[in-house]
Amino acid sequence: MAFDRARAVQHLGAAPAVSPEVEGVPGHELRRSPAAAAVGRGAAREGLLLYQFEHRATLPLPTNWAAAGADLALPEWVDGVLPEPKYASFRHDLPIGSFHPGHRAKWSAHELCHALVGYAWRPGATPLFHATAGRLAELVPVVLWYFLDEVRLRRCPRHDGPLFRGFCAACEVAAQSGPAPRNDARAERFLTQAQGFVEQELAAVARTRRLGQPCPHVWGSLDLCSDGLAYAQAHGPRLDSRGFSAWAERFATAGRGGWHTHLDDLTERSLEVLRAVCEGAELAPLGGSREQWVRQDLAARVLQAVGGDPDLAAPHWDRLQAGSQQELVEAYAADAEARGWPHAADVFAIGYDWAGAGRGIDQLDEGLRSVVPVTMQLAEDAEVDVAEAFAGDDPPARRALGLRLADWLMRQEEPVLAGLARYEAALRVARGDAAAGILGQGEGRRWAEGVVHWQGSFDPVAFAESVEAGGVEAAPRDAGLGIGFEAPPAAPTRLAIGRDTAGDLVMAVVPIPPESLDDADEEVVAALQSLGLVVPARWST
Repeated sequence: MAFDRARAVQHLGAAPAVSPEVEGVPGHELRRSPAAAAVGRGAAREGLLLYQFEHRATLPLPTNWAAAGADLALPEWVDGVLPEPKYASFRHDLPIGSFHPGHRAKWSAHELCHALVGYAWRPGATPLFHATAGRLAELVPVVLWYFLDEVRLRRCPRHDGPLFRGFCAACEVAAQSGPAPRNDARAERFLTQAQGFVEQELAAVARTRRLGQPCPHVWGSLDLCSDGLAYAQAHGPRLDSRGFSAWAERFATAGRGGWHTHLDDLTERSLEVLRAVCEGAELAPLGGSREQWVRQDLAARVLQAVGGDPDLAAPHWDRLQAGSQQELVEAYAADAEARGWPHAADVFAIGYDWAGAGRGIDQLDEGLRSVVPVTMQLAEDAEVDVAEAFAGDDPPARRALGLRLADWLMRQEEPVLAGLARYEAALRVARGDAAAGILGQGEGRRWAEGVVHWQGSFDPVAFAESVEAGGVEAAPRDAGLGIGFEAPPAAPTRLAIGRDTAGDLVMAVVPIPPESLDDADEEVVAALQSLGLVVPARWST
């Protein structure tokens, strides 16, 4: 039996959702459920952390690491969103997980759980070994996502379980309040499903190993066999390379730090992590530290940057192991310039703090220009590097890049710039309410899902147009952030910004605060409804 279900119901029903802070993770994301908290406690003991995806420069993949027909193009910003390719950035052998601001809060515990489970690899392993190791490494993180994290997880009144590919902003907000009261019947439902999923998946893995053929186990849209095959296809050339063997020999230790050389060992570790989360059982330590995880990450990035050749990486690995951080960066930078390798600023833009660096300023600058171009134009005219200043004060948050910049500008006491950035970001993050376009008329009124409200002391539309037309001159100044310009005329404005049923952007000046919709004039409400900004609060069945 994968775990004792009765014991798990009791443990998760009574366990407090207490977790120490984990680097790179908003605290509430590891206190949303007892299961997430258990993972957080384990991660904190091991010195695990997450990197901030938008701060981590993406490096080109060596051609000899790429699968046939692979798309080698690097991800590009679109309206302040940097997509994370499923298999390009994630590696089971990387103990530092990813924090993507555009992803839901479940990802933090999921990524940390991957590190607690670890991976299986050995020299000369077959493709089926890689595929099976990949699916086994996914087992407990997936069970955590769909089942264990749902035990005592607060959700909005519309939902009562995992949403798969769906997303609900109200559920995300509800979970921030911490676990719901104990409900053994609900816990029993999810834990029964979890137990069944684990046992059927392990049975399918056993058939795979016995028959020498991939044997799937499908549950809903989940198919870890298919995921394992895709992982083996994407990472097989890298895992089979001489460079990876050299990396493992120098920076990893079999049986420690998450590295397993046999599938049986990875299976046993997976079940240990599962029981630690479900039952509170003791979990053997990984035997590593933050320093080790960072060293492994940097060594792998250097290897990737030099084209996967361990002979070229070796001198830089020596400096890394000697702890000569400044010497490492300087020596790599010199070699990179001579050999045409990726720039040192990108290689060491790792998305977390290291030697006083670690942030991808150029990448953030590109992202900001894709979402708040007018704000960035004013900063550029004043010769102020907003991206560099912002990068050092951008804690992890599940919030769009442009909105985070607006929040930061307010903290810098730049209300006009903050309002301009918030307006520009709103144009790109506003969404439409698909259900309202289908269901038509109903009872009551509410703002449509996806509507963004803007309130300020000036007209952002007119001000943005003036900046773009060259009517606002910016110059350096000594006060504040250092961006000087003539303030826009006073014109208190309220806007509602959304999208109609066709997906087109709609915007309206509204005479009421957002919270006063119920008291609004009927003509105002009718006009807002015609634009799709206001929809019924309830539809009849």
